[in-house]
Amino acid sequence: MKNNPLDDIVRCNVEISSPAAREAAFDRILLVVPGPGADGEKAMGPVITIAKADELADYGFGTDSVAYAAATVAFSQSPSPDRLDVCIREEKEEGEGGQGAGYEDIAKTLARAGQAAEFYGIHITSFKDPADVQAAVAWAEAKEKLFAFEYEDYANCPVRNFSYYRSFGMYSGDPDGYGEGESPAENRYAALAWMAKCFGYDPGTETWHLKELAAVVPSALSAVQKKELEEKHLNAFLRYAGCNCTIGGYTLAGEWIDVIRFRDWLKAEMQANVFGALKTNRKVPYTDAGIGLIEGKMEETLKKGQDIGGIAPTEYDTDGNVVSGYTVTVSQAADLTEAERKSRRLKGCRYTARLAGAIHAVEIEGFLTF
Repeated sequence: MKNNPLDDIVRCNVEISSPAAREAAFDRILLVVPGPGADGEKAMGPVITIAKADELADYGFGTDSVAYAAATVAFSQSPSPDRLDVCIREEKEEGEGGQGAGYEDIAKTLARAGQAAEFYGIHITSFKDPADVQAAVAWAEAKEKLFAFEYEDYANCPVRNFSYYRSFGMYSGDPDGYGEGESPAENRYAALAWMAKCFGYDPGTETWHLKELAAVVPSALSAVQKKELEEKHLNAFLRYAGCNCTIGGYTLAGEWIDVIRFRDWLKAEMQANVFGALKTNRKVPYTDAGIGLIEGKMEETLKKGQDIGGIAPTEYDTDGNVVSGYTVTVSQAADLTEAERKSRRLKGCRYTARLAGAIHAVEIEGFLTF
């Protein structure tokens, strides 16, 4: 017998509503490298993504190339990146008389890569010229990325402006156990190794201080040199108690690298969560209920930041008063003007949060008595 469609009696429509995608990837590093020495089986796009250094051979890079050496150091860390993005810095056309005109501006290379991939960290491998480093520092600051560089000539740091919050430098010269003028090739990528390791931790769960690095040889520095680096907010890789570990964790401006990374994560997470509420609901009304939905997404983001360790938990002072890890305030619908409601733009959403921070050093005083 023929069945009549149930739509005649019960009409049921189901809408599929997907949450907003997180575009920012806080574990992705871009390597800017010279071009390959030979043609490969695969064509280079603006950016290629590799999961191990050997994959570079498919694009014509030899095992003696800068790209291969840098990728090997990055993948040697524990934890190590799942992947690396690689971009070629193009050479300019030859000048008069067949003389090479050098490479394109590093900002042009980074801009091209930024249109093709969602990386967060940047390392420009063999391009150590101060002009290139300073251009990369400026680009990273403007684009809300993190830039890492290292240098091996103690007297010649490639940067002079230390007011940038999104770039950090590591001194990797004077390797312990090596003679004057000698240095292992891996130390040319010390800052990359550091970034590769720390990007293996979720934002907010890590500090960049006292991290061991594979392949990199620690520097042998005097007390004066260590103090000078600290005062300039430059980092180092040194040996303490038989362990080789990173010392510092500063950006050029003196802020902690992990704080910048967590702040960027929190911003991206907050944006995605609130956008998701606006997108997945047919309408978020301009009422206390609708405003409360936005407030809930803000609190959800801050609670996640607290759970992973970036935001401090609720604590108590010596008098027993509650010290909240975070607070959220939003406007009441009745307090908003007609023009504000008509604009359909909700303003006045604010939060405060206490960073959990990290302990990098301890001072202990004790007394022994009979």
